[in-house]
Amino acid sequence: MTEVLAIVADRATTPDTTIVAGVGIVLLIAGITGLWASVHLRGKTHDRLRAPIDVAFEGLTEQAFIALRALQAHLSDILPDPDSEFDPLDMIVDPSTVERPARHSIRVLKERHKIHRQFNLLLGVCTSLMYAAGIFAACVLTSTLLYQFNFANQDLWQTSFWVTALIAVGIFALFIAYTVLEYRIQASIEDSNPLPIRVGAPSR
Repeated sequence: MTEVLAIVADRATTPDTTIVAGVGIVLLIAGITGLWASVHLRGKTHDRLRAPIDVAFEGLTEQAFIALRALQAHLSDILPDPDSEFDPLDMIVDPSTVERPARHSIRVLKERHKIHRQFNLLLGVCTSLMYAAGIFAACVLTSTLLYQFNFANQDLWQTSFWVTALIAVGIFALFIAYTVLEYRIQASIEDSNPLPIRVGAPSR
């Protein structure tokens, strides 16, 4: 029993350089690779989405005008003649029917307003990913070196490990933000040019 406790105590005070060095090298390579990819991510994202977003903005503008004209026509049909006196007995159209076209008009206008802002946010996420990847690689290198050569100062290298872990979580959150923003932009692009529905076309 005494020998087991001695082994445990020895491991607690002796750095496991082989495993930590191996994990550190793998994470460092991953960080450098991510940094290299993120450097080009903003430019590639801009080149890939700039033109479709401009076209989508014009398409959403057209969709907004169409929706507003349809709302105007619907209002003209249900609103009584302003020159005539109000007679409740003549009100046979339910005014609540205007809710659906009004909601559609508002949704299209909001989508048109948001698409450029979402694109700018997406580019901002790309920039943040680049900096985060660079900081992550530097923290991995720092944490590994501190563990290898300054193991006695456990507070220092453990703090460095926790900072590295937090940065990794931040990178994951940025990836989620990138995915969500691109999904919303792609949805707006599709909404700006809806596919025509052919009557009698076979469903798949």
